[in-house]
Amino acid sequence: MVVLLRAVLPTIGKELPDTYVRTLLLAFARQHLEQVAPSAAGSPVAARLIEPLSPQEQRVFRLLVAGFSNPEIAEAMVVSNNTVKTQVQSIYRKLNVKSRKEAREAVRGQHLL
Repeated sequence: MVVLLRAVLPTIGKELPDTYVRTLLLAFARQHLEQVAPSAAGSPVAARLIEPLSPQEQRVFRLLVAGFSNPEIAEAMVVSNNTVKTQVQSIYRKLNVKSRKEAREAVRGQHLL
């Protein structure tokens, strides 16, 4: 379902607002993270993190893992693209990863979440 939603997002017309599709994608990302790590305190994340993610970084991370681009994250969170870039860099540092791909792989492999 997520793959289909991401595929149709650029082509959505007035019949279905793109914010609705983005909301669905975010819900899927949250659900995935809850399934992978129901309790962050007892998860391997706490053991691997250099320092904990702030609540804002957690929101950015959920969207990042869901496949959102920096501009899409900025739009969804109503912040500037530069703010998102800074938060993504901080997340990479805290998770000890160097790319979105590594962050997603860590989540999917349950190395981090």
